[in-house]
Amino acid sequence: MLYFLLKTLFQIALRVFFRRFTVDNRHFLQADGPLIVVSNHPNTLMDPVVTASLMKQKIHFLAKSSFFKPGIQAWLFHQLFMIPVYRREDVGASGTAQNDATFAKCYEFLGKGGTLMVFPEGNSFMQRRLRPLKTGTARIALGAEAQNNFELGLRILPVGLNYSDPSRFRSEVFVNVGEPIAVKDFEAAFAEDPFKTAHALTDHLKDRLQDLVIHTETDEEDALARQVEAVYQDKLVKELDLADSEPKEKFLITKGIVQSIKYFEAKDPQRVHALTAELQDYLQHLSSLGLAPDGVRNAPKRSRVAWGTVETILYLVLGLPFYLFGVIHNYLPYLLPSKIARALTKDVEFYAPMMMTIGMFTFPMFYALIGFGVHAWLGLSGWALVGYIMALPITGFFVLHYWHRIEVARRHWIFFSLFYRRSTVLQQLLQQRTNLIQALEAARADFLASFPENNPKTEAVR
Repeated sequence: MLYFLLKTLFQIALRVFFRRFTVDNRHFLQADGPLIVVSNHPNTLMDPVVTASLMKQKIHFLAKSSFFKPGIQAWLFHQLFMIPVYRREDVGASGTAQNDATFAKCYEFLGKGGTLMVFPEGNSFMQRRLRPLKTGTARIALGAEAQNNFELGLRILPVGLNYSDPSRFRSEVFVNVGEPIAVKDFEAAFAEDPFKTAHALTDHLKDRLQDLVIHTETDEEDALARQVEAVYQDKLVKELDLADSEPKEKFLITKGIVQSIKYFEAKDPQRVHALTAELQDYLQHLSSLGLAPDGVRNAPKRSRVAWGTVETILYLVLGLPFYLFGVIHNYLPYLLPSKIARALTKDVEFYAPMMMTIGMFTFPMFYALIGFGVHAWLGLSGWALVGYIMALPITGFFVLHYWHRIEVARRHWIFFSLFYRRSTVLQQLLQQRTNLIQALEAARADFLASFPENNPKTEAVR
């Protein structure tokens, strides 16, 4: 009962926390068990919540034993169908016997057609990187099938979780679901060598998960990829005639950017160093002027700025009463989750799930207190009271939009003022961007030409 109650609350909370929540191949998530769901693990407790919210069946989760502290926490985790895993780094060699019991419980659960969720990286790191996978998932899958003479029909479902900014409210998440893997396909190999087969299945899982996520090898590589995205991604989106609301296509563009960076790092590292320096110089120049990359990319025309200023002023003046109402009623429940999360932990990976979970309680509690207050002090009741309470979350979202409108107007005015007071700076900035785009276009052409199917000479030889 507690599981399904919390699942319903989290389903609502996720749609509030994320500005855009997109799922590709959702139909694979509707599969019945026996099933093992495996995923990358960039955002701690948010990861199981995101995936489980999309599945209709009850799910059991493997979680590290250190979460199961004696008392109410252990009781709560058991109520949420979490199964402790005793990692060597947590309990030493003594964990082997305890894990035998954990594996036996998993075999029994899967044998009854259950669904199990595992994060085979073992730890959560807020990086766009898939870390080495532990073999436990493969051993559980092969062991469950072996106990049923490989007639169980167990499948492993890979899920890639891609967050635009894992710790930020109103960011985006793209859930990339892959095709399930039939464990029975490994029956013959398992009969010959169970140990090697467990490693082979783990390697196969790693390859499948890497296809579903943005995978960068180092922090420097990831930083460069993000810089290229900031400057170049929108140009590719327009060139390929994609909509801004097509996260899968933008995901594939980013995958291509990362792949091209790896190619040039191996073939022409000096080119990568030169491009990195140009990007950093350009982005630092933008930052010094108070601009973001889209402030130049989507710069308005002079005539548009004049009329847009009138529109913005009208919007800000007319919207001010609603903005003030929203701030007064939503500021504390909005602020408290962030403050509490940062007071409870220094691990940034825990901020988002803790903020969302705390917000699930602070907002309803504050709204209830406000409703009680206006009923007691202002005498509101009936539909008037209902309308007042319904206005609270609506104006809360309006506050976010109001601030966004101010920020866009600020950037437009900064850019527009450069036309008059600092035209030399503007020309330098535009020239920097032009040079960067040309360099990126040339790199893209060379990268595409490296594929045999895109090389006319190769075709001629054939």
